[in-house]
Amino acid sequence: MKRRKLKNEIIQKSLDLFRQRGYEAVSVQDICDACDITKPTFYKYLASKQTLLSYFFSSMAEAIPDDWYRIPEGTDCYQKILDGYLMFMRHACDLGPDLYNQVFISNLEEYMGTFNDVPAFTDLMVDLIREAQECGQIGNPSDPKSLYKAGVGMSLGYGAYWCLDEGRCNILEDFCRDLGAVFMHQDPAGKEVKA
Repeated sequence: MKRRKLKNEIIQKSLDLFRQRGYEAVSVQDICDACDITKPTFYKYLASKQTLLSYFFSSMAEAIPDDWYRIPEGTDCYQKILDGYLMFMRHACDLGPDLYNQVFISNLEEYMGTFNDVPAFTDLMVDLIREAQECGQIGNPSDPKSLYKAGVGMSLGYGAYWCLDEGRCNILEDFCRDLGAVFMHQDPAGKEVKA
């Protein structure tokens, strides 16, 4: 238990430092100083500074509440689909463009599985897309799994663009609008979708 606690402390303090100073400006020694540990202790828990980046998204997947995986009667399927994509996109926005940019760079240099699917999440999103098609909220008749993957690709693409634009564009609103176009969202009740 003590080992896991120290590893979590290293991850959290490094995230705090990256947000304060920027990823490139923080060294492994800075992280060690903040955690009051030595470099050998750091390397006992983590392979590199770059490895820390993979934990920032895996922690998001672990933070999805269990009740999110239920679809109660009367659920607005399309809004829940959007909420699913937006959970990850908001997490990326919380990291900030500098740090999220580093996540992309580190995975281009050596893929660490940062963007891998979470099977239970994927299954639920595909089921939601299917239900939204059946009730007429989504007019695009494509295979639900293909639509889900298109949404994932869009969210990653919008995230990359947001990094290139240094966080100036509103990716959440843009994503919601454009996902609606791709999915051919049709709200029979005329409600506005919330970003």
